[in-house]
Formats: sequence, structure tokens, C-alpha cells
Amino acid sequence: MAIVTGPLFSVSASGTVGKAFTFGIWKGIQYVREWFKPANPQTAQQTNMRTAMTLIVAYWQAQGQAVKDVWNAFASGYAMSGFNMFVSRALKAYIEDPGIDVVPTSVVGAGEPPTEEWTWNAP
Repeated sequence: MAIVTGPLFSVSASGTVGKAFTFGIWKGIQYVREWFKPANPQTAQQTNMRTAMTLIVAYWQAQGQAVKDVWNAFASGYAMSGFNMFVSRALKAYIEDPGIDVVPTSVVGAGEPPTEEWTWNAP
């Protein structure tokens, strides 16, 4: 990935030019790279992980602000947001408990955050 200064004779640039180059900014650094078509094989395991992620985000959104504050305080020692810590732990529990070969239908957390125990339900 090339780092650029004044791309395309301007202050900044982002986007793709003719399926040849992609310009962007990552962590405040402008870059340009060769364009490529992203792969999306949609395997069963990939679909299961996406379903698990959807369930985790919905679970987070259903939590009250007090629970989110506990997660934010816990995650502050790890230089990440409470949401990121929450998702990380829940996904690890999914991978370790039923495994990514199981299609999740729901998730339930029991206990006090951030030491919740995760239960993944499958059909």
C-alpha cells in the first residue's frame, strides 16, 4: 500500500478510479492501492458467523445504559470500547461453545457483566 501526499493534485481523495486504483484514509494517513474485487464466498461457516454477529449486536442494543457503562469501564484498561470488548467475548463464546458449524438462532447472557456466561441456541 502506497502512502500519498496530495493525491490527484488535491488535499485528499477517496474512492475508486476506473477499477484501477482505490484512494482512502486510514488512521489519518492517505493511501492508494490497487483495486481488487472483494471475495464473498458465502460459505456456511461465514454465514453462521454473520448470523452470530447480528445476534450479538441486537443483544448489545437491547441492553440498558448501566450495562453498557460497566462494559465501557471494563474495556478502558484494554484500549477498546465496551462494545468492542462485548462483541469480542461473545464471539469467542460462540466459537468455543457450539462452534461455527452450528447456525445460531439466539443468544442469552447470564450473570453480571463483564463476566457473563453466554448461551447460544441452535435449531
